[in-house]
Amino acid sequence: MNPEDISRYKASETLTNQQLLTIRAVRPNDKGLILETLVDVSPSSIYRRLFHYKNEITPEDWKMMTEVDFMDVVQLVATIEKEGREHIVGGGRYMRTGVSQEGQKAEVAMLVDDRHQGWGIGSRIFKHLVAIARASGITQFEAEILPSNRAMMKVFERSDLPVAKTVEEDYLYVSINLG
Repeated sequence: MNPEDISRYKASETLTNQQLLTIRAVRPNDKGLILETLVDVSPSSIYRRLFHYKNEITPEDWKMMTEVDFMDVVQLVATIEKEGREHIVGGGRYMRTGVSQEGQKAEVAMLVDDRHQGWGIGSRIFKHLVAIARASGITQFEAEILPSNRAMMKVFERSDLPVAKTVEEDYLYVSINLG
């Protein structure tokens, strides 16, 4: 898949509660929607994602979240419509990290706002990241997660992809073969 096509990526999913979920490529003008979403993310969810607490968003953070090249870094957002407006309820990204004997690798990460966790949104984001990565030649995802982040581990395990994990110090290192 080429970067231009990925930058226009958009797909629809129906959640178990029959609500329509849109998964699309992030856009530079999503900053306001992302800020609204971050209000609904608890400090513990931020900690599980970043491994530290964060009180402010720097200009570098905004650039990292919304200005991606869709070649080495792909960022998707999951949105629902409420009261006639689009609301971001989660997001996920992968970033190419290199090449190994197994092929091209990328680090993957996701976050779903607290009010929408447990709806299957993370699994759906992951499914679309996997599809884009495969079409872009990536054969392996890697993730570093806290052992307490069971929800993220469930997303990986329920994907039906081969998952290997190792524990080092305070982290789980996860490798997912995209085949």
